[in-house]
Amino acid sequence: MVSQTPLSAGERVFRRHPVRVAAGALVLSVVLSAAALFIIPQFLPFSVDRPTRGVIVLVVAIALTIAVWAGAFWFRNMRVVVTADAVEIGRPGNRETYSRATTAFRSQITEHRTNGLRSGTTRALVVHSAGREITIELPGFTRATFNELIAALNPIAPTHVDPVEAARLRATLPTTYTVDASRERRLARQLLLVAVIAFVVTLAVVLLAFTPGFLDGELSALILLAPTSAVVGIGFAIGAAQRRRIARSAPAQLSLSHHGIRIGDVDHPYNQLTRIWVTPPAYPVNRIRIERSTGRTVTHTLVSSRIDMNPEYAVFLTALQAETASVPGLLSLDLE
Repeated sequence: MVSQTPLSAGERVFRRHPVRVAAGALVLSVVLSAAALFIIPQFLPFSVDRPTRGVIVLVVAIALTIAVWAGAFWFRNMRVVVTADAVEIGRPGNRETYSRATTAFRSQITEHRTNGLRSGTTRALVVHSAGREITIELPGFTRATFNELIAALNPIAPTHVDPVEAARLRATLPTTYTVDASRERRLARQLLLVAVIAFVVTLAVVLLAFTPGFLDGELSALILLAPTSAVVGIGFAIGAAQRRRIARSAPAQLSLSHHGIRIGDVDHPYNQLTRIWVTPPAYPVNRIRIERSTGRTVTHTLVSSRIDMNPEYAVFLTALQAETASVPGLLSLDLE
């Protein structure tokens, strides 16, 4: 968890929650101390007596605990304070303040993978100031708080809008958009068909296994197909369910107006929403996430490799910016 605390009017603080940091440091220090208790004695000479071994382990455990807590509350304790005129970034004893008038900020998100599997995400703030570019990592910042930080630094919608210019822009942009998820649904059906075939094979092999004399015949090795086809069926069934869920999240049509956004058959008036999150157009998958004042959140997939939007998503985003320009802070980028 990362806290974002309003200290005064126009000032917001983004940081890791100290209670969660302490809990994480406590768990890590206990784990490392326990590891030291079992590992270090294995490398000590047999001539070292038991009390000395205990002292050595205790010293190492204390050193590891100090290192863990110092890292948690000093080296990794990054804090970002955003005000109307300045942004303060840094850890205790090493903070720097940047003027918002002469500094540009952008996000940098790096996804780490191990053997093809996602193993973590590093989020950083890139600062352009005085002709230099500085990349500041924000360890422990979650996706939600990092998005809030970027929304505070770089609002996607302008804070001051000329009503006449906004009306002219809206008049040139389409208000209705269609989403075609037929290819996603087709893939879901194909995966489901493969899963059904695999389950049928599994059932057929199991029935054959109960046939008298089958296990003693030359075809008895076919029994090995049962677990394999069952695993294949389960895998394809899970894939079909995932693809179907994505297809169902794609609305057939969206409509924009001065008062709200209509997604499918549901109206979302702007005055009943707390935030509209949209992914950048450059992302391979584009989604819209709507947070209502009642606390309910809905997410829709608009574009993917098998979902198409017409007119294109970039046009929709421009139109949504124009329609929500009168409500500053309503529209924000969802940086995954």
